[in-house]
Amino acid sequence: MGVTAQLQTERVASILKAACRVVVRSGAHGLRMATVAEEAGVSKALVHYYFATRRELLRNALLFAEARWDEAVTAELADLNSGAERLERLLLVAVDPKSQFAEQRALWNEIWSTLRFDEDLGPLVDGYYRTWLDRIIDLVEQGRADGSISRCVQAWESGLRLAAAADGFDAMLYLGLVDRDDAAQLLRESIRRELAEK
Repeated sequence: MGVTAQLQTERVASILKAACRVVVRSGAHGLRMATVAEEAGVSKALVHYYFATRRELLRNALLFAEARWDEAVTAELADLNSGAERLERLLLVAVDPKSQFAEQRALWNEIWSTLRFDEDLGPLVDGYYRTWLDRIIDLVEQGRADGSISRCVQAWESGLRLAAAADGFDAMLYLGLVDRDDAAQLLRESIRRELAEK
C-alpha cells in the first residue's frame, strides 16, 4: 500500500471511529457531519469527501465497528480451550465490566433505535444479528463435539435462548436496571443453567 493510500485509509478509519463515538455518546439521531468532523479533528469538507450523506456515514460506521469487533472477538476466543469456554466468553463480552467491547453493544443499541427511520440499515443489522446467532449455535456445537457441553443440549434451541438472555441483560444495562457486575453474574448463571445436563 502506498503512502497516499495508507493515509487515506487512516483518515477514513479516524472518521469512522469518531462517528462511532458520537453515536454512542449522542445516539444515532445525534450523528452530524460537523460533530464527527470536530470529534475526528478534521474539516467537515473532508468528512463529506469520503461520505456523501449522514446515512452513508452511519452505515459505514456500523460496517467498520462490526469488522473491528469480529476481528477482536475472534482473536480473544482463539486462546480458549473448549467450545464451552469460547461460548461463555462470547456471550459475556456484551455485559462484562472489564470487556473491551462495552462500547460496541452501546453502538448496537443506538443502531437498533434507528432502524425504523433508515430502511437501508435493516439488511445490515439482520445479517449481523444472524451471524451473531450462528456463532453462538456453532460454539454450542463445538462444545458438544469436544465434550465440554453435554450432548443432550440442543444447539439451535439453546443458542436462541442464550442469545435472548445476552440481549435481555444488555437491554437492562442500557436502561440502567442492572449494573454491569450484576448483569455479568446473572448471565453466567443463565449460561450454566442452560448448558446443565438435562
